[in-house]
Order: sequence, then structure tokens, then C-alpha cells
Amino acid sequence: MATLHLRNVPAEIDAALVAEAKAHGVSKNRRAIDVLRRGLQMDQVARTELVAAIRRARRPISQDVAELIRQDRPGGDA
Repeated sequence: MATLHLRNVPAEIDAALVAEAKAHGVSKNRRAIDVLRRGLQMDQVARTELVAAIRRARRPISQDVAELIRQDRPGGDA
């Protein structure tokens, strides 16, 4: 892992980062990495992989959806 040192960080950015870290229950360093990753759109890869995994795991619907809705209505035994 590389080390990154930032200088001249405006006080409002530091305060926002501290608040974000506290709200997410992580260190300021971890939150800064998360924010940089999102800002660089590096988290898009993880989302794409997650969506692909969900699609692979999804089972096809083997019943008529409209029929299931009718059955779920009061007095809707078909």
C-alpha cells in the first residue's frame, strides 16, 4: 500500500471528513479512501460485479405472476 500525505486541506473539508468518518463508524483515513474511491468512480466496478452475481443467482419465476397476484387478493382463489 502506498502512503499519501495531503497538505493545505481546508478546515471545512477536514471537518466534513471527520463527521463522515464518525457517522460511518470508521477512521478518517478509511473514510478518505472511500471518498476518493467513489470520486474516482472505482466503486463502479464493485457494483457491476455485484449486479452480475445477483443476476446469476436469480431463479426464474416458474409461475404466472398475474395469477399469483390474483391468488393474493381477498377471495381470489382463481
